[in-house]
Amino acid sequence: MNPLTLDWGPATAEFQNEEKNSAVHILKQDLTRAEGVARAARFAVARVRCCARKLPPGCTQEVWFDDRGQEVPAAHRSQLRDRLAAHVAGLMFFAEGEA
Repeated sequence: MNPLTLDWGPATAEFQNEEKNSAVHILKQDLTRAEGVARAARFAVARVRCCARKLPPGCTQEVWFDDRGQEVPAAHRSQLRDRLAAHVAGLMFFAEGEA
């Protein structure tokens, strides 16, 4: 299934910095299991690609995962970084507190 063919409705970033021409998506998903990581990656890429069509030209996007309270293996975070690297300007995990 091509996620760009879905009706995402008025999907928007959680916040946008017009001065820096950047947008941030905050996602809270289960990252404790491999299936959840694969689903989170697919969702994040689809959301970023969909929103790219609605944002100003040249706008960069970041994804921040709210993983607080989850025991997320380091390998899962690495998988998400690898899968999203080509699609986002930044990736952060709240539990790590870094971009």
